[in-house]
Amino acid sequence: MLSVYIHVPFCVRRCLYCDFITYAGQQAWLPAYVEAAIKEIHWLDSSRAKTNEPAQTVYFGGGTPSLLSIGQVEALLAAVDLSFGLMQNAEITLEANPGTLTLDYLRELRATGVNRLSLGVQSFSDAELAQLGRIHTCEEALESIYWARQAGFENLSLDLIFGLPNQSLRAWENNLREVIRIHPEHLSLYNLIVEDGTPLAEQIANKEIPAPDDDAAADMYELTMDFLASAGYEQYEISNWATSPEFESRHNKAYWQMTPYLGIGAAAAGFAENVRTVNTPSIPEYIRRISDQESTLPFPLSEANTERNIVENFTQMQETMMLGLRLTREGVSQAEFQHRYGKDMMMVFPQEIARLLDKGLVEWVNLTDGQHLCLTRHGRMLGNQAFMEFV
Repeated sequence: MLSVYIHVPFCVRRCLYCDFITYAGQQAWLPAYVEAAIKEIHWLDSSRAKTNEPAQTVYFGGGTPSLLSIGQVEALLAAVDLSFGLMQNAEITLEANPGTLTLDYLRELRATGVNRLSLGVQSFSDAELAQLGRIHTCEEALESIYWARQAGFENLSLDLIFGLPNQSLRAWENNLREVIRIHPEHLSLYNLIVEDGTPLAEQIANKEIPAPDDDAAADMYELTMDFLASAGYEQYEISNWATSPEFESRHNKAYWQMTPYLGIGAAAAGFAENVRTVNTPSIPEYIRRISDQESTLPFPLSEANTERNIVENFTQMQETMMLGLRLTREGVSQAEFQHRYGKDMMMVFPQEIARLLDKGLVEWVNLTDGQHLCLTRHGRMLGNQAFMEFV
């Protein structure tokens, strides 16, 4: 299996909480950037063994990928299809922000083959949106959702954030009620993390607003699990819910299951052939590195890389445990671990698993292919404690 991630590090304005590698007011670079990304895709194809393994997912992330023109989306998808091929039922996702969309754009976007839309709504409260520094209003978010349905998107994902400074449990419940009314196929719900160096962190440091309340956020998360379960959503990952397995994010599951993925664009990361790569974060540097030369590097390396690390077998086993446990329904399969590494996970991590079992953070669950190690409900609340056992 192969997945392709295309990073689009352009925004109209950076949000107050954002520490992603993305840049505001740099859209003049977009044409050259897309040309460079297309060239990087072709490079990676030319150095790859011809396994006839087409891409199962393509994900346009950002930043704000909805700043791409329809022609640019078409050109990037054509490059992926020409280079790697696309599975007939490939999941093709584009992240979009309300405030950057029109009905015509969404109709044309759907016609390109993009079949999954991930909308960065973040909140259905105008006051909360202003606090986060979002460029859209609640009305614009609802309008974008309506347009997405009109345009033919039948696989819609919404992102929301909880645990904001001063946010009450009732306020978060109101967001959840609006979500249920809209009933998208997929939800990604994240606890706000105050990252160093962001304007939000500076506001808190200057006592302009209070720091988020961890206990309140825990209550919101617990409410979310119960509220969404009662509405027919299944939690398949710590921060993700879907109405049915067919709407789970196949692309993100590629990360959590450690299957190969390629990172295209500035700051994009990839993992294939036991090598992890990270590209330069600078847009002009990325364009220069790609445009100025031809690549003779072996797959999966690119001239845009600033980091190239072989991931040793034991490190892969650790990451398999950390990432796999995020998958709340399936966790880490004993049989799959044995097949992949030729070792029993209980022989590799006996003390770590024993401690987690003793703390009630994980449990053994019998599924069709045997035993899986999964987080308990208590473990979902304290996921980081479980993951840290494998660092």
